[in-house]
Amino acid sequence: MNRRSKLIVGTAAVVIGVAAAVVVMLHSLPSGWTWEAVSWRARLFTGKAEGRISGLSWSELWFMTHVRGGFSLEGFVDGGYSLEGAVTNPFSTTGDHLSGARIFSSHCAVCHGNGGSGGYGPSLRHPGLAHGDSDLAIYRVVRDGVSGTGMPRVAMSPQERWQVVGYLRTLQASASGSGENDGSPPQINIDVSPEQIRDAGSRTDQWLTYSGSFNGMRYTPLKEFTPQNVSRLQLKWIHQFGTAELEKSESTPIVVDGVIFATEPPATVVALEARSGAVIWRYSRSLPDRLPICCFRSNRGLAVLENTVFFGSLDDYLIALNADSGSVIWQTQVCRPSDGFTMTGAPLVAGDQVVVGVAGGEFGIRGFLAAYDAKTGQLKWRFNTIPGPGEFGHDTWKNNAWQSGGGPTWVTGSYDPTLDLIYWGVGNPAPGLQGDVRPGDNLFTDSELALHRSSGKLAWYFQFTPHDEHDWDAVQTPILADIRVDGVLRRALCVANRNGFYYVLDRTNGQFLLGVPFVTENWAKGLNSAGRPILAWGGESSPSDRVISPGAGGGVNWENAAFDPVTGTIFIPATEGAAVFTKAEKPERGDLGFYPGSSGSDYVVPEKRVVRALDAATGTKKWERWESSLPGWRRSSSFGHDYSGLLATGGGLVFGGSSGYVFAIDSTTGHQLWSVYLGGATAAAPISLTVDGHQVLLISAGRALFMFGL
Repeated sequence: MNRRSKLIVGTAAVVIGVAAAVVVMLHSLPSGWTWEAVSWRARLFTGKAEGRISGLSWSELWFMTHVRGGFSLEGFVDGGYSLEGAVTNPFSTTGDHLSGARIFSSHCAVCHGNGGSGGYGPSLRHPGLAHGDSDLAIYRVVRDGVSGTGMPRVAMSPQERWQVVGYLRTLQASASGSGENDGSPPQINIDVSPEQIRDAGSRTDQWLTYSGSFNGMRYTPLKEFTPQNVSRLQLKWIHQFGTAELEKSESTPIVVDGVIFATEPPATVVALEARSGAVIWRYSRSLPDRLPICCFRSNRGLAVLENTVFFGSLDDYLIALNADSGSVIWQTQVCRPSDGFTMTGAPLVAGDQVVVGVAGGEFGIRGFLAAYDAKTGQLKWRFNTIPGPGEFGHDTWKNNAWQSGGGPTWVTGSYDPTLDLIYWGVGNPAPGLQGDVRPGDNLFTDSELALHRSSGKLAWYFQFTPHDEHDWDAVQTPILADIRVDGVLRRALCVANRNGFYYVLDRTNGQFLLGVPFVTENWAKGLNSAGRPILAWGGESSPSDRVISPGAGGGVNWENAAFDPVTGTIFIPATEGAAVFTKAEKPERGDLGFYPGSSGSDYVVPEKRVVRALDAATGTKKWERWESSLPGWRRSSSFGHDYSGLLATGGGLVFGGSSGYVFAIDSTTGHQLWSVYLGGATAAAPISLTVDGHQVLLISAGRALFMFGL
């Protein structure tokens, strides 16, 4: 048979084989499968027939595609992820772990020791195993053994292998963060109901979510601190963080029943007694040495539900900790550093789900938002912020740029329980400063998303900066407020965007209601009736010889604004500045996939920080307070321009941190009333609540957490 005949016969065999697989699949569909579920599986088997999938047999693929969730292999077919990066082990329930422990004991413990602690074979109780540490890599080692070593092939079914993989993950979780305290039994009994989370903010002795409440306001009605007495605030205690690496903290604590739960970057969770700051327990996680991090090994906080604290780690795991002891309940890998991802944001509990975002916009990720079952860690849904083929918005990406389009979701969103909608901001496209390689509007980058909590389906979106070439992320936490706009009471969403405009949207449908500059800007002439920017220079958004305002830092970065619902005022930690943006002609990936598409941007006007108070309904400026007017500002310049988000209180005060100082401003006049030098960088927003019936203020600076009170 000649070569051409062999090719024809081979091609026919592939077609017949794939067709047969699809026919069999169609006749054996699990209940509830849709055509989309069949379609991606058919494409997967086509890839196998064409030789593009190695390391898994036909029978293994068949088994994996018929398990609920399909091992997330849809991400490999449609998401542009590697096979190793896509595969997620669904056999991770308590029952599966018990089965995996029994199988491990009978097949593996003779060499690797009881509990994988080591013996003739190496210990398995740590991440970063020598022959690969992805779920798929461990599965292959169990299946095939390791040539040239004492590790043989082990006779197990595919399900048994995956159960062993899940069990090994529990061993790694236990070793990497045992939650050990001083040996005494747990002294606390945390139990936070979904109803308490829904009503967060109604009890002044708690701070139950990243923003204090689902509405993102960063507001407390407490009135014990007033303009008249705030200058008498005194330090109550200092908790020194236990990590030498730390330069600053960006974390917001969670406070429940007299217990403070906080993160110490890069990967530690600590429970503190609120009266004294004494440590109750500490969980510390080991991290790989090299992670795709653009800026800082940070973590911005936690979430809590019932007896569980939820933590997103820099190495892309969502971890559930026992709130009483710090021991690991479960952990699940959300994504992989090898694909450019890290996780820096605080999770958001909404109903029975834990919602998490991802970082990595500078590393060419394909971003997403995901929700997990709070009890089991099982994936409930995932929304791709860069739409792939067949998804709405895919036509806004040309040149196949969607596969590395960015769209990170690295700051926590907000939630409206009455509408059952989650609101979440999306970051920059990739490469961030070179748009020529990605023609189009590039949805859903630089957008606000409204997603149905139960399904993750898109309710509406609003894009602030189409085809962004200035790295103007739209990740700022949105504020949900009912305000009168043009005399009509609206269920509004308010957000100061990095592009320099303050926006008000109808949060029921995404309708544009208002958009006005809150800092100096020259890149747009204004916004049209739909809120789309009218570019100042024809169709070109970033001419390289122009000085553009705002600069690379934007009019505001990730630091949160605060809202006073009594006066209808929004307080913004704004930035004034300008820059000349540059872009590479042929952008290339750098170390660990770094993908900015530029050599950087030149700050031709130095950035200056300012707190601005706006009328939330009109965007009209009420007052402003410049950072340079704070006492001792020049003395603390060694920290750079470290500044925090803001907190508004019912006592008529706005609290924040800047250049090593914590400060208080009169929320009506903008006059600075109090400041204290803390001796460390101030990047974490303050919170306020009551301890033993009296108002206190908590803020991090440098390597410590401080509590103030009267």
